[in-house]
Amino acid sequence: MATQGISSNGTISFSGLATGIDTSSIVSQLMALERAPEKILTNQKTRMQSQVTAYNALSSALSSLQSLMAGMNTADTFAVKTASVADSSVASAAASSSALTGTHTLKVTSLARPQTLLSQSATNSGYASDTAKNFGTGTITIANAADPTHPVTVNIDGTNNNLQGIAAAINASGANVTASIVNDGSGTPYRLAIIGKDTGTYSVTSGLTGGTYDAPTFAEKVSASQAVFQLDGIDMTRTTNTVKDAMPGLSLTLQGTTSNPAGTTITIGNDTAAVTTKMNNLVTSYNNVINLINQDTAFDPATKKAGVLLGDSTIRTVLDTLKTTLSSKLAGATGSFTSLADIGFNSDAHTGLLSVDSAKLSASLGSDFNSVSSLFTQNTGNNGLALSNYGIAEQFNKQIDFLTHYYSGYSGTGTLNNGVISTRVHGLNDSITDIDNQIAAMEVRMISIENNMNARFTAMEQLISSTTAWGNQLFAGLGISTTSSSK
Repeated sequence: MATQGISSNGTISFSGLATGIDTSSIVSQLMALERAPEKILTNQKTRMQSQVTAYNALSSALSSLQSLMAGMNTADTFAVKTASVADSSVASAAASSSALTGTHTLKVTSLARPQTLLSQSATNSGYASDTAKNFGTGTITIANAADPTHPVTVNIDGTNNNLQGIAAAINASGANVTASIVNDGSGTPYRLAIIGKDTGTYSVTSGLTGGTYDAPTFAEKVSASQAVFQLDGIDMTRTTNTVKDAMPGLSLTLQGTTSNPAGTTITIGNDTAAVTTKMNNLVTSYNNVINLINQDTAFDPATKKAGVLLGDSTIRTVLDTLKTTLSSKLAGATGSFTSLADIGFNSDAHTGLLSVDSAKLSASLGSDFNSVSSLFTQNTGNNGLALSNYGIAEQFNKQIDFLTHYYSGYSGTGTLNNGVISTRVHGLNDSITDIDNQIAAMEVRMISIENNMNARFTAMEQLISSTTAWGNQLFAGLGISTTSSSK
């Protein structure tokens, strides 16, 4: 039976026209054998692509770990401080990493208070409306007694000559005051209140003319005063209740006067909770890396399936580098602790996963906080030292850079600062490109082989067809029938 088919290269062929043999199927099976090496290359390419994907994911996880370590490699980022005030009605406090731990005494005699000026009409009352444009036009001048030669002039015209417009114009003028509208509940309730942004003394002069409302005058209702307080027995004054310069690293917000003659206590301490969080984040980030490695190097004996990086020498280098850094001893340490194990860290011998003994870590932070800090931050910023002389955070930073630094090629004298993983990925991508080129060349050859096979089978069919036709003619001439029938 004759069949028609389309070959893999797109040409149409007819199979079995004379012989009844399915030559198309034969060609297809023969070509499958010819393509066996190509299939092997395709499988190799697929595996290499999976390895590239796995290494890129591992590199990303390592970069996250490196970023975390960057927040733990200096004393400023590591040694977070807390500050608290025993009597919170007197003040609140905050401390930066530069603050020294200890306790201090605070007494507040009076709070800083800004001056308040209140508008009034010629009859010493307010105004019936805050929206009616009934004021005249002109200027309002705001002067600071500390700098009387540089007053601020506020222009008032027909677009803003009401209380709301005047308040908005003052607030937009850059004057060191804030204007707002108050309602005193009387028959003419609306007034303009102007409050200083500091403890300066201000004067406001109205130069508005025309209009149905009297030009406002401004009277002082609250005089300005400085904050007066004692810190550790030292008398101090400030123009604001936010005090940031009384003691290095300490910021105070004064909120009330001290009722206790002895004052209240400010306590500055190490923020062990924040450091504990950093340590737990380290465990999580490190384990993310190890879990990826375990996943990619696993072997399932039941399914006989192996991870895409099982047996890969580069992954062994990565794992050995991480283990070495994790267990390293800090050379030249002056504190109580020289390794992560000293403060409660432990790596599981089977899985490689990291954990931390919370009780041991808490005890370490409580007994010698500075030594814990030094364990992570020693010699950060100093160049040219042996790796073991750097704190754990900087050791991880340098070792991860050794693993993940981007691939920059080769110089005239050899490789540049290429990371171990990026070099491996570069090599895999080169191999994938080489396989693609080999497959493309094979495909050219496959097309030629398939066309040749089809041509030979076609020639065979034609030969058999012509031979059959000649035989039929010969038998017909001899009176011999080439067909048979049954009854």
